[in-house]
Amino acid sequence: MNRARVTAKVSPKVRAQASQGLKILADFLPLNEEELMEVIAQEVEGNPALEFSDEEPVYRRGEKIELLPYDIDTEESGEGSGFESDYNALLAVPALNLHEHLLGQLTLALPHELMPIAEYLVGSIDAQGYLRTDVEEVALQLNCELEQVERVLAELHRCDPPGIGARDLREALLLQAQALQRSELTPEQQDLLDVAVMILERAWDELCRKNLNGIARRLHEDEETIARAVEFIRSETKPYPAEGFEFAQSTTNNPPAYEPDIIVYRSPAGLSVEVRGRYHENVRLSPAYREQYEQLRKAHRNFSNADSEHIVHYVSQAKLFIKALHQRYQTLKRVAEAIARREFNFIQTGDPRFLFPLTRAELAEETGLHRSTIGRTVRNKRMQLPNGTVVPLDIFFDASYRVALMIQQVIERYETPERLLSDAEIAEYLHQHWGIQIARRTVGKYRHQHRILSSRWRERERLVG
Repeated sequence: MNRARVTAKVSPKVRAQASQGLKILADFLPLNEEELMEVIAQEVEGNPALEFSDEEPVYRRGEKIELLPYDIDTEESGEGSGFESDYNALLAVPALNLHEHLLGQLTLALPHELMPIAEYLVGSIDAQGYLRTDVEEVALQLNCELEQVERVLAELHRCDPPGIGARDLREALLLQAQALQRSELTPEQQDLLDVAVMILERAWDELCRKNLNGIARRLHEDEETIARAVEFIRSETKPYPAEGFEFAQSTTNNPPAYEPDIIVYRSPAGLSVEVRGRYHENVRLSPAYREQYEQLRKAHRNFSNADSEHIVHYVSQAKLFIKALHQRYQTLKRVAEAIARREFNFIQTGDPRFLFPLTRAELAEETGLHRSTIGRTVRNKRMQLPNGTVVPLDIFFDASYRVALMIQQVIERYETPERLLSDAEIAEYLHQHWGIQIARRTVGKYRHQHRILSSRWRERERLVG
């Protein structure tokens, strides 16, 4: 009887392992200038073989990038526009904190004695924008009148963004519809909005079941009108009122300083790119440790085993650290130069019409770097344009930044104190002047993401100075 023979064959597999130097570089690439300085200070303190050189940090302008000239009237769209200086502060900040935004509005609308109630309600709003407490519970917790809580809640419901503080989806959509009624709409849009409000108030169960025929019978409207009103609800409202806002608690006690990591200058030959901080030239191997290491390597002097291990360990770590600093500088400069070549028109003029989003794959192909390296390099970095505007490098990879810049430009150019622009009107201007077709809801979304106030709060800001 033949028996099957089972044999085990072991074949070694070779798996690529990242060197320690590459791991250090991968940790360095996402750091901005301030974070890198902290890491350097910690490493110098912990490694006796490292020290700062006697020279002050040197900031040198990068090599010239020879680029084709671009013929444009810079006086009209370049460094003289008020839009660029005004938007500089808007673009270089994180998303607007939801709780701060709400409290700022309520402070202007409520008497001082009701602010504790406002703070309690705002603190009970979740990341999606819904209120997760009952008015009775608030009155009990704060030992106040129920009518006071309801008054503050009513004011909260009038705040931006529309729908905030709702207790369920139906209320959120109704609050947004009521906010639309206060905006300028075409007669056709107003008619659809009226039908939409009736659907939300009187035919909610049918809407949830997508029963258009049942809604039409209940409201005595034709089914085509109902279908258009339902589509209006979908396009003009959103289920999560707080979408686009930063929910994390604010760190206003320690506001971050937004210094550029890269500075771009104009020059007759094109653009000059400077990466701030040549730290690999300002951190050096300690002369004493260097000498001991050379003596150990050439066997010119006898050291104990413990001393030998100490010297080799710290000198090796110091060399890797300095090399990684140098590679970070070269990588960031290489990526910045590639961005300057691809986005020359926008960088030269500061006009958002000339900003066209890149992909990390395109930049990786141009620089010869891996896409993951590009991602780490541009993360948390900022570039100062020739007109002085400081922008995050993310602006070159996200189409929303371009639209947000244009929204701000529309407000600066066409809005007056007598005529404030609604989101629908901004969308219409974008379509008429630049061929960008987006919905009113998208305008609102980008405003929230990039800290551009609604028309109502732009008016209040003008009034309070």
